[in-house]
Amino acid sequence: MRDRLNVSVMILTKNLQLHLPGCLASVSWCDDIHVYDSGSTDNTIQIAEAAGARVTQRTYPASSAPFGGDEAAHRTWALRNIPFKHEWLLLLDADERVTSHLENAMRRRLPEQPDCAAFRFCRRDFFLGRWIKHVTPPHSTSDSSGQKRCVMNG
Repeated sequence: MRDRLNVSVMILTKNLQLHLPGCLASVSWCDDIHVYDSGSTDNTIQIAEAAGARVTQRTYPASSAPFGGDEAAHRTWALRNIPFKHEWLLLLDADERVTSHLENAMRRRLPEQPDCAAFRFCRRDFFLGRWIKHVTPPHSTSDSSGQKRCVMNG
């Protein structure tokens, strides 16, 4: 068994029973996994609970947003109300995976960065099993590219 990494994980779900097992397996190094569900009607909740994840269910607040809700308000609610164990929080969608390369990078970098409040990392997007090489912006240190996925809790 790998040493635990002092990072909590929050996985966002809604009817993602096909993707969730792979995501959960990719964060098996974590001892604080939370599934934040937006009203699944499939077996997502049962899969999460069987894997030992803590489940919080909450639908999106009412919004005029074109995709069914205000995702920023939804995530902010989770950050303020879910009791995460660790100082660092990794935010994932259920169709995302933490590779061994990313896990090792977090093991190296998190202890070295006491003054950081967030980390941004590049990802690989796949379509029909093939890597789409030109969809993700190149690695950048500016605050304007990419989404922060590993944040300081609190």
